[in-house]
Amino acid sequence: MFNEIKTSEDIRTFLEKTNSLHDGHIVDVRYTHQGISKIEGGHYFEPDKTKLVLRILVTSIWDAVVEIEFESLWEWQIKDKPLGLTDTSVAFDEHHRVVWSDDVYMNPKDAKKGSYVVASSMKWRIKE
Repeated sequence: MFNEIKTSEDIRTFLEKTNSLHDGHIVDVRYTHQGISKIEGGHYFEPDKTKLVLRILVTSIWDAVVEIEFESLWEWQIKDKPLGLTDTSVAFDEHHRVVWSDDVYMNPKDAKKGSYVVASSMKWRIKE
């Protein structure tokens, strides 16, 4: 069952239950765009029909795999960190979009140094 991120309390719960993804390693990345259709003279793109799924092995919580699903992507970037993640942050921006990053960054410019996602929605679960 997925847990949605809709409030600050949801963020606190995510960080607590996933140990802030400490000692996490991205093991799977899947991006899909189901909103591209052919029109006369080109193509039509519907950004609301995008999805990014990350699977992160978190060795600090007994090798659990945390699956995070983002939908309606605005911006994203995934970078490989050979030593893994030491922390993560989740917040809402001024448009109430979810902003996830692979470390604790104080501003968006710093977040772009690593992996980050800006999306309309985020949900997560611990895979069994």
